[in-house]
Amino acid sequence: MTTTQANLLDLRPDVYRQDGFDALERARNAVTTFKALDADASSTVLAETLDSIQRELNKASGMVHLFTQVHPEDEIRDIGEELERAFSAFGTELSLDREMYDRLAAIDLDAVADPLERRLFEHALRNYRRSGVDRDEATRKRITELKAELVEVGQGFDRNIIAGGREFVIEDGHAGLAGLPQDFKDAHPEDENGHVTITTDAQDRMPFMTFAERGDLRKAYHHLCANRAYPENEPVLQTLLEKRHELATLLGYANWADYVTEDKMVGSGAKARDFIERVLDLSRERAEREDAELLAEKRKDEPDAETLFEFERAYYAERVRRAKYDFDSQSVRPYLPYDKVSAGVFDTMADLFGVTFERNHEVPVWHASVEVYDVVEDGAAVARIYCDMHPRENKFKHAAMFNKYTGFAEGGIPEGCIVCNFPEPKDGDPGLMLFDQVTTFFHEVGHLLHYVFSKDQRFVDFGGIATEWDFVEVPSQLNEEWAWDLDVLQSFAKHHETDEPLPAELFEKMRRAEEYGKGMRTRTQMFYALLSLSYYERDPKGLDTTERMIELKTRITPTPHEEGTHMQCSFGHLHGYSAMYYTYMWSLVISKDFYSRFEGDLMNTGVAQEYRAKVTARGGEKDADQLCEDFLGRPYGFDAFEAYLNA
Repeated sequence: MTTTQANLLDLRPDVYRQDGFDALERARNAVTTFKALDADASSTVLAETLDSIQRELNKASGMVHLFTQVHPEDEIRDIGEELERAFSAFGTELSLDREMYDRLAAIDLDAVADPLERRLFEHALRNYRRSGVDRDEATRKRITELKAELVEVGQGFDRNIIAGGREFVIEDGHAGLAGLPQDFKDAHPEDENGHVTITTDAQDRMPFMTFAERGDLRKAYHHLCANRAYPENEPVLQTLLEKRHELATLLGYANWADYVTEDKMVGSGAKARDFIERVLDLSRERAEREDAELLAEKRKDEPDAETLFEFERAYYAERVRRAKYDFDSQSVRPYLPYDKVSAGVFDTMADLFGVTFERNHEVPVWHASVEVYDVVEDGAAVARIYCDMHPRENKFKHAAMFNKYTGFAEGGIPEGCIVCNFPEPKDGDPGLMLFDQVTTFFHEVGHLLHYVFSKDQRFVDFGGIATEWDFVEVPSQLNEEWAWDLDVLQSFAKHHETDEPLPAELFEKMRRAEEYGKGMRTRTQMFYALLSLSYYERDPKGLDTTERMIELKTRITPTPHEEGTHMQCSFGHLHGYSAMYYTYMWSLVISKDFYSRFEGDLMNTGVAQEYRAKVTARGGEKDADQLCEDFLGRPYGFDAFEAYLNA
């Protein structure tokens, strides 16, 4: 999928802003219509009119959020933030509208025959109660103020991370890149002074921390990366924590963690902590063995070493893989040019689910590198996907799937976008990927298919990725399994010069090597999970976020804290996921159980279609526990995850 001259979107700022406010006005009119319905209106009329409020917002809100993160023009991003604040203000106003609540509360739920209509009403009533609609006027006023303030604070936190990318100058030039692959060196030429400059963005950070031989450079670079939104975000994070705590207590909860987990699968902050501690216990023994091996590897360079530092972990883990498994991560990269990986991922999903992905050059895009595909089934386009896959200035720095437009409720088709920062093919450079980036590609496409396959949902509130938040990562983590199937991988992992498929022997080495470090990776994820939970499960007044981070890192990982670093300031999930970073591991437990249905035949289209019909196509029409039981034929369990962790 090479970049071609794109049909660029002519997005006039005044029109863009007006379209957003027009959508808000239509939503307000829909609220008025709902309130005016006759007392004897049918449940169907009530449900469809209620849903029309979100349908109107849906016409603009997804695109606005996407463009705020990826649009190359400053003015468009600024207008997007203005519109996001307006959408949020309307949502707060609606959530505290006592007249709306009273109208909903008057519905006799026992008399609603349609289960989906009843679920819509039940969820709406639950959300109204959680919003504080039954509080006194002064409290509702403060809730409104807090929610508006939190939008601005959260935008600032995200903006500082995006803008906080730094440059790291290596005065020794290419000599300082010893251990890095040649294409990395070619992409970072020496300047007129013989210096080389790399960024703190992921496409430079991952290979440099893994392969660079110079420990002094890795240490200095690690410090720069860990401080890329410091000091700007330190007070912003404190404000975010304090305002969320105030909001939660106003709503009657002990803390934000309890509030935000109440309507999730886990149910409470205490149960989230119990889950984290359980995974920490399960991973402890394996992680200790791995850490001892890494320290032994370091002692080959420093015989008296007693400690492994954070900036050394990826480097020595790579050396252990080479020594123990005869595997060098760079040996796979020539088989993973971006264009072939991209085509292979989508071809795999097409074969599995019986759809095709057809390139569409007519749809306008916001940047020349963005590609558009129509998802075609039975001869008709059922969805549209956008791929914004390569890094650029002022763009979202990680990987994510964004809802652009739910679509189906208006008779259209859903539109979603995956945003990544993978190597971009250029003249003489095929854009060779790391295998971790390949699994990330599969991961984000898993989100994308979850979103577009729920296209037949009757109500917007249940369409797209509308399940409990701690189930959201299940389809994406399950989708990573296809990256680890040899037949799937050999269908597209072909040498960029010879077109030879990835050798089976090399794949087996890679798979064995991948098992190494699983214990420490799990504990690192649980460190992030417990960090986010601990920030939000108490009154943050007087909390030193750096001190708490150091305390948990010392307890959970064997890697000592690097003095003067503040990783929490660039940990974007502290805004988006807040206390719920545990959800990645929670979802992995479920996805490993789901994988057991496919194990031995990942291209089993019968199981794939059953999974689509019973899980991804269902959107939010059922609780996630029920979706699991529908697909597995039983409640999900921990056994498959424990087997994976101990393999």
